[in-house]
Amino acid sequence: MLLVLALLFPQDTVRLPADAALDRALTSAPAVTAISARVEEARRLAEARSQRGNPRLGVLAENLGAEREVTGRDGLAGVEGQVTLEFPTTIGGGLGAARSAGRAGVAVATAEAELAHVELRHALLQRMVEHQRLHRVLDAVSDEARALTTMAQAMTAQAAEGRAAEGHAARVRMEAASTASALARRQADAAMVDADLAAWLGLVPGTPIRITAAPCRVGEASSEAAQSRVASARVGLAEAETRVARTARVPALAPQVGFRRSGGFSGLLVGLSLDLPLFNGGGARLAAAEAMQAVARAEQQQTERQLLAEVAGEQRALELLDASASGFGAAWQDDLALAVGAATARWDEGAGTLAELLEARRARLAALEEHAAWSAARAASRLALARATGHPMNATLLTDDCSGAAR
Repeated sequence: MLLVLALLFPQDTVRLPADAALDRALTSAPAVTAISARVEEARRLAEARSQRGNPRLGVLAENLGAEREVTGRDGLAGVEGQVTLEFPTTIGGGLGAARSAGRAGVAVATAEAELAHVELRHALLQRMVEHQRLHRVLDAVSDEARALTTMAQAMTAQAAEGRAAEGHAARVRMEAASTASALARRQADAAMVDADLAAWLGLVPGTPIRITAAPCRVGEASSEAAQSRVASARVGLAEAETRVARTARVPALAPQVGFRRSGGFSGLLVGLSLDLPLFNGGGARLAAAEAMQAVARAEQQQTERQLLAEVAGEQRALELLDASASGFGAAWQDDLALAVGAATARWDEGAGTLAELLEARRARLAALEEHAAWSAARAASRLALARATGHPMNATLLTDDCSGAAR
């Protein structure tokens, strides 16, 4: 029993509103830094793709070791050769296509970063929903454990004095032990969730925390879902890469200019080289790019279908959950107190049985647990609906009664 009482009094609890906790977690999360780094990587890669090819320097020396035999001159005067500069030049729009592909890559990275932020917020808010559910249940089980512990101690003392049946005292002690076990299990579940939240918040692992309600915020407009933006951006990238593959089939030119020395005379050298696209797999590369374009478009269609289904399902789920809200009003609170109070009064007067009293207490605890689960389900549906519709993912979605807030 002492263990049960010790578990009921946490110390040094950190209390944060849900919006402040969300901001703090996102500010210190290494995942946010990684998201930004991926966008920066895409931008740098786009810059690299937008640059022209580097010029090529060529140096050729001939007659080394046989200067006199070839030219009749000794040493450096008898060396022939050339120094050239080549300037690879793409024709057929290759550079423009590469730049477009780079921009498309940045668009994909940006859209994926937005989606990653949404998913991160969604995961954190879901964790807060579970945290709130578990602590609501813990409050109810803690009260019940405290009451049954006190009741078991009193009845055990009465049985020792002969004023209560030993069987009744044993039954209450059994009920108190079961409730203590239930409390310990729920404490363990909450400890895992709280440790995860503490890590996100940058707190010392094991720090007791409580997430409280956030202020109500209204008037925020919905936008396109992040998943849709990612799918659209990937289609754009696939189309750009297809254009790159198509232009790669056009031969590249490399004008040459340089200095040529032969037979003891020097002169200007001008030339032109041309790639012969015979073995570079240009046709296969284009076919692969077109296939990836088809994949991106199909995935975009699938994403849109899934989002429509998710929106319809979550809207219906939220309607059904909201419809039962009236059952948890003030009258329900009164019924909780009345059910146990009436059974206790009947027991005290000798008109009721111990089984009736314990059953009433179990029913009250089950009702409180169901209310916590129902509230968590509503919040989870609001989060899922916001994620599927592009609504801002903020802590207001955790608040049950926020009149006018977009849902």
